[in-house]
Amino acid sequence: MRNKEWIDCPSCGAKSSMILKSNVTENYSVKDYGFIKITGLNGHFCKVCKDGIFTRKSQNHINSVVAEFKAKKDAQVTIVADLISVNQMAKKLKLSRQSIHKMMTDGKIRYVFVGDIRLPLKKQTLTHKQ
Repeated sequence: MRNKEWIDCPSCGAKSSMILKSNVTENYSVKDYGFIKITGLNGHFCKVCKDGIFTRKSQNHINSVVAEFKAKKDAQVTIVADLISVNQMAKKLKLSRQSIHKMMTDGKIRYVFVGDIRLPLKKQTLTHKQ
């Protein structure tokens, strides 16, 4: 999908106020996890109200970095009984292993790191679009 070229600000309504900025750094507060700084983002930002809209690629990068940040924090407090293998999760959701890995990368399935391996959490609520 292509990114929309923003011209007028959707937040404040200022005409011709949106400019494309590259290599933006943002600080995020992740509820119950702490703060994280994400760099290398792109998006359209308003010259008047300073509000912005990230590109799809940047938004996907944000989701991925936040999911990995949460996984590393969760790995410190999660017990093995709460984990499930990717194969078992794929069978449970009737999806391919590749789909499970993509959903973990996109932050749609919570996971933790065990060494260098990503393992999904056994009990989690997933929403399915129909």
